[in-house]
Amino acid sequence: MRSLLLSATALLVLLNAAAAQDAAQPAAPFDMGTERPAGTPAPAPRAAPQPTPAQPTPAQPAAPQPSPATPDPTAQDEAPPAPTQTGETEQPANGTSVDGTSTGAPLNVGDPTLTRRYLLPFDDFTLSGENSRRAWSIYLTPVQAASEARLRLAYQNAVVVAPEASRLEMHINGQKLVDEPISSSSNVKEQSFSLPSNSLKPGWNDIEFVATQRHRTDCTIQSTYELWTQIDPARTFIDFSSPEAIKLSSLDDLRAIGVDADGRTRFNLVVPGLAQPATAAPALRLSEALALTADMPNQSVAISARTAPKPGPGSLNVLMGTPQELAGLVERLPLGSDIDGVAGLIEDKTFGPSTLVISGPNWNAINGAVESLLTPLDRSRDVQRTVIATRSWRTPEPPMLFTRSNVRFADLGVATQEFSGRRFRTEFTVGVPSDFYAQSYGEARILLDAAYSPDVQPGSHIDIYVNGSIASTLPITNTGGSILRHLPIKVPMTHFRPGVNTVAFEAILLTEADNLCAPGTTALPGSRFVLFDSSEWVMPDYARITQRPNLSATGGTGAPYGRSDHPVPVLFDRADPASFSAAATVLGRMSVAAGRPVNIDLNASPAAASDRNALFVGPIASIAPEILSQVGISETSRTGWSQSGEQPQAPDNTDATFERWRDQLRGSDWRGQVSSFQDWLERNFDISLDTLRIRPAASEVFTPGGDASLVVAQNPSPSGTATWTVVTAPSAAMLADGVNAVARGASWAEIGGHITTYNPSNNRLSQIPVGQFNLSDPQPAALSNYRLIAANWLSANVLAYSGALAGLAVILGLATSIMLSALGRDR
Repeated sequence: MRSLLLSATALLVLLNAAAAQDAAQPAAPFDMGTERPAGTPAPAPRAAPQPTPAQPTPAQPAAPQPSPATPDPTAQDEAPPAPTQTGETEQPANGTSVDGTSTGAPLNVGDPTLTRRYLLPFDDFTLSGENSRRAWSIYLTPVQAASEARLRLAYQNAVVVAPEASRLEMHINGQKLVDEPISSSSNVKEQSFSLPSNSLKPGWNDIEFVATQRHRTDCTIQSTYELWTQIDPARTFIDFSSPEAIKLSSLDDLRAIGVDADGRTRFNLVVPGLAQPATAAPALRLSEALALTADMPNQSVAISARTAPKPGPGSLNVLMGTPQELAGLVERLPLGSDIDGVAGLIEDKTFGPSTLVISGPNWNAINGAVESLLTPLDRSRDVQRTVIATRSWRTPEPPMLFTRSNVRFADLGVATQEFSGRRFRTEFTVGVPSDFYAQSYGEARILLDAAYSPDVQPGSHIDIYVNGSIASTLPITNTGGSILRHLPIKVPMTHFRPGVNTVAFEAILLTEADNLCAPGTTALPGSRFVLFDSSEWVMPDYARITQRPNLSATGGTGAPYGRSDHPVPVLFDRADPASFSAAATVLGRMSVAAGRPVNIDLNASPAAASDRNALFVGPIASIAPEILSQVGISETSRTGWSQSGEQPQAPDNTDATFERWRDQLRGSDWRGQVSSFQDWLERNFDISLDTLRIRPAASEVFTPGGDASLVVAQNPSPSGTATWTVVTAPSAAMLADGVNAVARGASWAEIGGHITTYNPSNNRLSQIPVGQFNLSDPQPAALSNYRLIAANWLSANVLAYSGALAGLAVILGLATSIMLSALGRDR
């Protein structure tokens, strides 16, 4: 017994000594990761995710807050879990920087942003109105689809949104993963959800956001414009648990590059032999291949000789050169690069775990490797595309409508929807080709299948918008409700443009209950309106003929460069990386718009390109005066356009000041009456002075203002049979920045007219309309097409139409008089 007591006493002494030793050491954080292999050092502390959450992250949540969908016990604004680390690829002790110097800092594979896939291909994403829906797709690799993943969602809504009657839904591949009240008006609400194992799949995955919103206190139509829910792109993503999810294993996985926290996709090309003439064409062609493969809405290309930014989501580092040129940049190259041109992915501690390398024994072999990437992406000029590729930012993809077509709303992504609110809105997209010529004569129709309840009062109406402009209005005059079966609504195609066109259907519903707006009735049960997916969009036969200039066609379909008969001369300063990058970004954007790569020629001179479609990119001082004159830019802009963005304004003299004041006060005399009459004609009959001219007014020579940092100008070539486009800025740096801004999806769609300018202070584009233009190459060359061309031209030139009509009346009168004189009675 005594021996047992002595043993127990000794054990207690040992335990107390161990506890004292532990108390003397700092407490280590609890590691929730998997057990590391023996000898593997612990990972460095994980940096906080960017951007910083609106509220500080608590050390331990007081209580888990369940989610309405697949709940997760993480509190609002909690940092995402650290990725599980299963080991690292063996690497040498010292890293190598892009300039060949030792850095001693290998790539931080524990960076939590590397395992994120951001979901929103936009820098701003807002669901507005009483009902809003938006869908697109993201591409995932097999490893990403099989990895355990969590969904992070962050949003904020307007304070007037009633949470008890408003809901936010998110669907992935048809599964409703989020369904909760919209209730975060004071700050950004962050939530985390565990994704079911079968929710993701290799390849394309459909993403859909749906918002139903009602006002807290107001029942008017105007109050519906105050409803919004904004999804934060930087804090909405899928976080994969496997570190292998950051790697691309094959060239097909390049589609999974995705976007960064700002919705951008960046390709960083490192070409050590950039100064060599042979490198320019392969680098530009590779930019087109990458742009077509990723097919993201906000893509840009940066080309340099030796540097590249830190790898991360939405970016791809690419190395191009011979093994000798790439020596010192990477430790190993794809197998066979010393024998033939190859394109492969390597893991590099400096350029990233998925670095694309294009290499070969010489530049002819490298060019062959680039062309092998482009071949699967090319499409014959004789093959018409049936849809425009928008899958990465909008689904379903808009169908290309070349001739008369009837398309059901169901095929355009508009499902049958019942609605109980005050302003119902839905959208769909359709595409038209580059030679679309029906802005003054064409008229589409909607065959509407819908119904409205007896509560809807006269004064309600249905509005149709095309590309944001009102196109048609249908008043509701009947009482007692009605069912509409294929009711035709005429939609003039005035606001249509080549490429993607967004058509919005909006129903304004007035009721007596909304006039009373009793407390608690902002959200009433029951449906007031229903839109059936059997409704149809009817596209008529329209005129088709090529117009020069037409920047809308260039932005919408890449015309005329995407379908050029000969390689397109591209002239830029090859020695300047900024100009090189701008040319690569523009070509990549044009190839995506065209749906096929643009065949280029870098050896043509301006004189040799006089009868060919050509592209000129560079600072304005590097562009020849005859080229600027051809596209309508003044030669004085070469020296007068300030690189600082400030354009000096000459003071007005006395006569100019007098004229300016007279123009301001012209409403007080007879000139004001004429001006008011002109406004009345244009407002009610769409007739302006331009339509009363026999020939359009000649375009004035354009001088960029100080608020413009980029100018895109287009005009016919000197021979008049081709198109010249100039992209220029005051300096190379401003050129690269301006091109990156304009190449973004929302901005690129606004390119149009004869000249488009970009103002960085407000991020807006301005257009100068086309004055005189050429018409050529009617397709098809048929009598029916010529009739439609003549009808559209005469509709745009009212004076010529009136003169022709009067002339025909005179001829008819003379012919009738002669006939009666010859055949009638003498007495």
